[in-house]
Order: sequence, then structure tokens, then C-alpha cells
Amino acid sequence: MNTRPVGKKAEPTIEELEFIYSQLARLSDQEVLEELEDTEFPPRSLGFLKRRRREFNAAKKVLQVQLAKEIDPLAAKRRQEHFTKLAGISTSLLANDLHRVIEGGTYTRANASGEPTEPRQVEYTLVSGSDGAPYKLTHEQLSNQLMANIELTVHGYTNLFFCSCFLPHLMSELSVDARTTDFWVMAREQPYQLIETLRLLAERKTFKGTCPVCKDWSSS
Repeated sequence: MNTRPVGKKAEPTIEELEFIYSQLARLSDQEVLEELEDTEFPPRSLGFLKRRRREFNAAKKVLQVQLAKEIDPLAAKRRQEHFTKLAGISTSLLANDLHRVIEGGTYTRANASGEPTEPRQVEYTLVSGSDGAPYKLTHEQLSNQLMANIELTVHGYTNLFFCSCFLPHLMSELSVDARTTDFWVMAREQPYQLIETLRLLAERKTFKGTCPVCKDWSSS
């Protein structure tokens, strides 16, 4: 008949502690004692199990804090890498010096008799990065250039990432009214307003809102 060890022999081995700790999360102290009876480990008292449970709970709290400290920097790094990729898209959409465009005055097309042929239109000024020479853009020209940048960017970053990740973040940055507008419609009809937001995102490199990637982090 096994007797309870005393003195140094009463100290549990690593193997015994591993066995006990593996049971404590799902069994009561009494149930763990019963499990121990079917092992090669020495008999233990209920008090012994209670002390092991206190140690187990204390160690678990410390490990949870330590694990959180290790995970947080990793999550922050992943988020920063994600934002850097999103900022890269913003910069790509502003290619061909669109980040330099400014809103100018208005103009009206007229016929040979000087009579206006259409309502007054907004005119934009773009300063080229190569020669620094400003030149004028119509609303249609600005929109066409932005749409061309969008097409190239979508191919460069994949349509899935652009639509599933970038657009949700972008729409979160827009005004409440603008969020109800389709992105492609906005690029056609309000290119300058969209460019202003893209300039901010490319410079700031942080983004509001969430996308499937962000939600996956928060649920993990």
C-alpha cells in the first residue's frame, strides 16, 4: 500500500505537476485525486490539490498577461504593415502628379458667336513634377486620369484586396453623405473630392473603419 511521501519526497515531480495541471482546468480537486489513484504518482491529500490549484491559477494569470504583451506588438506590427499597404494604394491612385492638382476657377465653352454652349465648368490646375509647369484640366480630364490610375492600381494590388480591404477603409474616411455614393460613380462625378481624401490618407498612413483583415485580428 502506497503511503504519502514526507519531506523532500513530498515535493511533486515535473511529470506529476504536468499531469495535475492538465486536469485542473476541467475537474474538481476531488476528481483529480481520484484520477491520481490510477497513476504511478504517490497518494495526495485534498489540501495538496488545493495548493496546486492556487499555484495553477496564479501562474495562469501571469502567463495571460505575458502572452498579451507578446501578442500586442505582433498585432501592432501586422496592423502597421496593413496600413502601409493601404497607403501604397492611396499613393498609387494619385500617380501622374494628381497629388499636385488644385481646384481653380470656372470656364464656359462658347460658340463662334460668343454664346455659351454649356453651363460653367470647374477648371483644375496641375503642376507637373518633371518641369514644374502648371497646366489646366477640365473635370472630364481629371476624372479620366483618376479612372486610369484606379485601373492600374487594381491590377497591381489585385481586385480582391482593393475592393474588400481598401474601399471599406476609404469609405469610412468620407463624409456621411459621400458614403452612400458608389466609389466608381464618385471617381467619375467627384474626382477632386476623392483626390483630397486620398492625399490625406497617403500622408497620414492610418485608416478609419475595418475590413475583413482587421475583423479577423479582432476576433483572434
